[in-house]
Amino acid sequence: MIITGTVCVAGLRKEFAQLKLYTSPQYKFEAFSNPNNALRNRYKDVVCLDSSRVILDLNVPPESDYIHANNVKLEGLDRSYIATQGPLESTISDFWRLVHQESVTSIVMLCKCIEDGKNKCSQYFPAADAYKNYGCMFVNNKKTENTEDKLFIHSIEALPDGCSNSTAVKLFQMNDWPDRGVPEKPMSILRLLRQIPSGRCIVKEMFQTLRNQRASAVQAESQYVLIHTCVINYIRAKMPGKYKESAAQFAEDVKNAKLI
Repeated sequence: MIITGTVCVAGLRKEFAQLKLYTSPQYKFEAFSNPNNALRNRYKDVVCLDSSRVILDLNVPPESDYIHANNVKLEGLDRSYIATQGPLESTISDFWRLVHQESVTSIVMLCKCIEDGKNKCSQYFPAADAYKNYGCMFVNNKKTENTEDKLFIHSIEALPDGCSNSTAVKLFQMNDWPDRGVPEKPMSILRLLRQIPSGRCIVKEMFQTLRNQRASAVQAESQYVLIHTCVINYIRAKMPGKYKESAAQFAEDVKNAKLI
């Protein structure tokens, strides 16, 4: 990408314009459209694909097996991921059932609960050194750390009623990422990634792979540019002596475009 020197904001904008309408060949969402699940969906225009949706089995019945969440697997990465909407008040218990059922080890929260006076995500975990019951789930926030760049790290324990085996999970809460926008400082994403175990970085070819598994992934042009900016920053950090001129040129291009 940097080696060829062909990456520029204009090119990425053109590329995203072609990609943004892409949908999965398996674009079916019957569970999402089920009237019984209507109150479990935050947005009417962001569907949950049947082919990759997480099916809950903990405490089912009487609980529902539906949650607006999809399994995401990327080629070349050993780890699998789950992409889910910000919990609603009515789905907090479902969220923690998912965490326990899937043995989740890391949660990355890229939004504020309230943004511009609008609810983007319900407060789905207790304050530091506090615990709370959400339906059949007991959730204990054992410790909260405040790091640089508005990043909070919560050490949380979750377990269902009648179960002695708890799930320990780290919740990384990033407070400067606006809905359908990008954070003010792209480098803060790299600092976040240092905290989270992951594999090698793959970007461009992953757009369609993501959309095949999670509808509406990467919604905005600025987000598409941000992804490439993060990759370039990552390469510069790993190989500071290489591609300096190309990276600087791209950074200036992004700055002039006022996208980030």
